[in-house]
Amino acid sequence: MIVSRHMSYRIIMSKKALTLTQTAVLLALIVVVEYLMVGPQYILIKGSIVNLILVVATLLVGLPTGILISIFTPLLAIVTGHLAMPVLAPVVAVGNLVFVILWWLIVRHVKVVQSLISYVIATIVSSLAKFDFLYLAVAWYILPVMLKGIVAKKPQIKVALLAQFGMPQLITAVIGGVIAMLILPRLVKAIQSIEKN
Repeated sequence: MIVSRHMSYRIIMSKKALTLTQTAVLLALIVVVEYLMVGPQYILIKGSIVNLILVVATLLVGLPTGILISIFTPLLAIVTGHLAMPVLAPVVAVGNLVFVILWWLIVRHVKVVQSLISYVIATIVSSLAKFDFLYLAVAWYILPVMLKGIVAKKPQIKVALLAQFGMPQLITAVIGGVIAMLILPRLVKAIQSIEKN
């Protein structure tokens, strides 16, 4: 009985250690991407990689990790200067949360669990939801309310923000989801084989 409890404790601790390690690696990847890909020419590549990491974190490590990275990413973007206006950080964080929570709900609770169909549905639904939320939040609240004075003086900011939070958000979310569909089954098999050994 004591041996059984000891083994259970060791298994739980090893799973926690694995989760912490995976979370740390994914956070480090986000940091590397943010610091290496500077400039507007990297928007689509960087956005796609970040969305891919969000999906992998959520489905491979767990929803808490997906939530953590969703919040961490815009904060890091402020530090690196990629998100010039701190007022946008909560909007980006919530957009990321919408993305990962929908992925998690669809893949975990669709009848055909972890099949290609559930991945396709998750990619489409979560990408559209993230895009809709970000665009509407910026167009209907951030610009006319939070940045009203700035936009009045510099109307080009409105054009730039609507462009940034428009189609690129949908494109990068879809690309990240499609790449996740391709690599997740292989990652799951690789982790399972490591755990068996």
